[in-house]
Amino acid sequence: MSEPVEGSAFRSVMRRVPAPVVVVTARGETEARGITIGSFTSVALDPPLVSFNVGQESRMHGIMETCSAFAVHVLSEKQVHLAKRFATPGLTADEQFEALSYHTRAGSDLPLLNDVTARLLCTPEDSIVAGDHTLYVGQVVEIEEPPDAGAVLYYQSSYRGVGSELPSTELSPVKRVSSDSS
Repeated sequence: MSEPVEGSAFRSVMRRVPAPVVVVTARGETEARGITIGSFTSVALDPPLVSFNVGQESRMHGIMETCSAFAVHVLSEKQVHLAKRFATPGLTADEQFEALSYHTRAGSDLPLLNDVTARLLCTPEDSIVAGDHTLYVGQVVEIEEPPDAGAVLYYQSSYRGVGSELPSTELSPVKRVSSDSS
């Protein structure tokens, strides 16, 4: 069996793969925090499940281990500042939310960011240790869809907008001599 590639080489290649940018917020036993995520994806439709990875050394990891709910915020193209804020290491929980537009619901201290493209409210479903990260799976229990304001991608070490739809170049159908050809 081959040895794994070096982390720096792997990171270099993964920078070529555009990734959606979301901010996940959750409340643990003592504080609420948020984290910028570039590994967000849907997992299943029945039940509706989503997943993302959190580094085991991050402050958010402990929050995710104890939270009873979390929110996934799909950022609008005008909210790159939120992606940068929640990706800044060393901020206290108070500093993360300082001067930001967010709210909580009655009976919940879960911070919900305002003016996002979409918000998914989730309950923890499962977690899987994967190397130096933990993969969290959540069941989507509520969706909020304000008007679409674009989305943010991470590509080549920078934040990007979604941009315009690309045209598709169609290939001519393959002509077969007989239906038995493969």
